[in-house]
Amino acid sequence: MELMTKYQYTYFIYPYIIEEDKYKKYLQSLLRNKKCKIRFFNEQKDIHLYTYFLPSVRDYMFWSFGLTTDGVKDFKRMDTPLQATLLAEHDCNIFNYELPENLQGKVETNNGIFFEISEIKIICYKTGICFLVFKTNLENTESFSDLLNFNYKFREVNSAAYNLKEYENIKIQSNSFKSVKDISVLIKELTGSNSISKKANIGNDKFFVYSYCCLDQKNWNENTETEDLDNIFEKYRSVLPANSQVIEDGYYMSQENKEQQKSLYKNQYIRYGFTVASTVLLTSNVNTANFTTVPQKFESEYLYTYILVLYKKILLNKLNYEFNTRFKEAEKEFLDFTKSLWIQDVTNDEFGRSLEANWMENLNIEKTFYKLKSEYDVTYKKSNIDALKKSSNMTKRVLVVILIINIIAIILAGMM
Repeated sequence: MELMTKYQYTYFIYPYIIEEDKYKKYLQSLLRNKKCKIRFFNEQKDIHLYTYFLPSVRDYMFWSFGLTTDGVKDFKRMDTPLQATLLAEHDCNIFNYELPENLQGKVETNNGIFFEISEIKIICYKTGICFLVFKTNLENTESFSDLLNFNYKFREVNSAAYNLKEYENIKIQSNSFKSVKDISVLIKELTGSNSISKKANIGNDKFFVYSYCCLDQKNWNENTETEDLDNIFEKYRSVLPANSQVIEDGYYMSQENKEQQKSLYKNQYIRYGFTVASTVLLTSNVNTANFTTVPQKFESEYLYTYILVLYKKILLNKLNYEFNTRFKEAEKEFLDFTKSLWIQDVTNDEFGRSLEANWMENLNIEKTFYKLKSEYDVTYKKSNIDALKKSSNMTKRVLVVILIINIIAIILAGMM
């Protein structure tokens, strides 16, 4: 039986790194782009974010909460270089990329799948780590299989593997672009050369997938077989195409998957799933909240929490690379990160804390942090030893020079 959806969306998240000495210039380029608008947050309009995040993290992510209406007007009156200078002092800046119209795309007419890109965000951290975030929705289809195929294919739009998988017959075309591959052109335009991202090994050849789907209660109710639901949910969680046979292929038997299964959260009509590269929420409209308040929270408070967790992971990878190339700068960044984010609680929201813990575990962030800390301790001690040796050698040279001068002085005194 074909599963039918009542509501769905998918966020595709693309991380990249701007070199820190070019960060202010990059902010200027965004400010000069007429389609990019800095996002100002307001305590009343964004009350859900204001109350969800604890003050220290809220200030880190959304500095403009502390800005008055007059402050916003004053900022907009400044010239672009001054705006960029001020923004570069803040830990995080968020831009909306304003679309003149929705960027619509379609899979070949045979499949009858249409999608739109309804929102694009650019989230920039002071460390140079940024995220380009696309929100997509399927149109003119309620097929869950279409959602599976679309997520599977679109996450590779910017990767080298995209053209190699055309034979899979999940062909994505675009009405607004000559080819959906032109989305790569947009990514290039907004993110730049991105060479340091490869060196830091942040794994941005494919998008991170963050997806919500509410199934029709005809397909998920008290009479639904759990095994059938497990099968389709596993495809969704693992970003697999609709025709994959996860159970028959022995997918459940892999040790890696058994470990990841521990991270699943479920109740009667809600299932959260996590992998290293994806987060999905599958629900049923048996419960009215599952197509009203639940998806709203998932794409707001929880989405920003997820991006913050991804930021921690990527920053640690970046620091691991920089410890070997620019230790002093990386040392300051590591200590700032530890003080401003690592030891800070993100929220008091009970389920938000549970999600954060699952993401941290799936991405091995705590393990990475302590591994990096050990490396930092070793490098720091070595750096101090080298500095001490250098100082000692310099002292020896000075003493030798003083000794020579004294000997010369004595000789000259004896000759007089």
